[in-house]
Amino acid sequence: MITVITFFINIVVAKREGRFSGSLPLVVFGLMTAAILATYTLLEGAAAIVPAFFWSLGILKTYDPGIYRNFFWGFGHPAQQVNLAAMVSIWYALAQMTVGIRPVNEKFSRLAFILYLFFINLGSAHHLLVDPGLSFAWKAVNTSYAMYLAVLGSMMHAFSIPAALEIALRAKGYRKGLFGWLRNAPWGEPGFSSLVLSMFLFGWIGGVTGVTIGTEQINMLVHNTLRLPGHFHATVVSGTTLAFMGFTYYVIPLIFRKELKLKSWAKWQPYIFGFGMLLTSMGMIVSGLQGVARRNWDITFAGVVPGTVEISLAVFGVGAILAVIGGIMYVTIVLTSILTGPRLEASNLLLLTGTHNPIIDSTKLTDHQMEDKQNQPKGALVLVFAFLVWFAIYYFTNWWLLGRTWFIR
Repeated sequence: MITVITFFINIVVAKREGRFSGSLPLVVFGLMTAAILATYTLLEGAAAIVPAFFWSLGILKTYDPGIYRNFFWGFGHPAQQVNLAAMVSIWYALAQMTVGIRPVNEKFSRLAFILYLFFINLGSAHHLLVDPGLSFAWKAVNTSYAMYLAVLGSMMHAFSIPAALEIALRAKGYRKGLFGWLRNAPWGEPGFSSLVLSMFLFGWIGGVTGVTIGTEQINMLVHNTLRLPGHFHATVVSGTTLAFMGFTYYVIPLIFRKELKLKSWAKWQPYIFGFGMLLTSMGMIVSGLQGVARRNWDITFAGVVPGTVEISLAVFGVGAILAVIGGIMYVTIVLTSILTGPRLEASNLLLLTGTHNPIIDSTKLTDHQMEDKQNQPKGALVLVFAFLVWFAIYYFTNWWLLGRTWFIR
């Protein structure tokens, strides 16, 4: 709450001092979205917990558990949506800092953030699908039709950021084939690798499984299996955390005025952590597909779950070890840089102090260069359609599995 209030105060002060004109810069606009969602989330939490506290003291004689659960999940689930909006903002920031992008269409990206404000929290309803006090219509609207508008916002970001990356890299001369720009991207730059890995893990695994889990009928197959922890390990732990990790390497010189140390570690850390979390999430999801439960001490249900689950659980374990190693590397880099890094002069604060790639320092492109036909995001469009195909296959496979649950001869 203190952080959110401080953020709002800083925006007002910056506006009065003339630090920006017109609308907020896109990254700050996204962070404003996160701050508004945080305010809403905190109010929902208060609406649940304060009456429950008075009820526990005997001051409030009755407290409907249905109302409590509704408000509680208005706090519990949207808490992640705060991370989501902040993470997408960091994606835009990392894309600009590492490649020098210009948003393809700022109004398009801003609209996607606005869709988050109005619809992202409807996903909370999937925690209440077996509650008897809520109507079928309420559950269906919240877990299907209206929720898809929030999914639309994520789809808009999923195109606009890769498209902006491709346009910027093509404008710098990497135009060969559909993916020459991607092959020549600054993969040794921890901010860029964190960005791409975060988008992949969050979108291709976390996002696809999340929309599936949020759908009322399919949720019954998923909610109490290991697929659910697999989903949020792909979102919170993989996508969100990895984006924040990558951004940290650029914030250290700015806030602490210290040079980033262990640069070679910083180069590999996103890959080790990201690959570890990929194995962790996929191990959980595949185990859940085979029937491994969460919230139950006997994950095999006395041998009912097939023996092949041992393989997927082993993958989960190996991935967790790799992710922990990546996490230790991150903490070591940060602490070593803060405690032992040489102090930087103010003029060098915003310069990358790690694995500098020469194609980064190239934001002086003209509008003509950015809009050249040879620089259009053809590769990003192919990637988006590949994602949509994968999304459809996974989504409708779950409907097929649901149909087999109540198979009628």
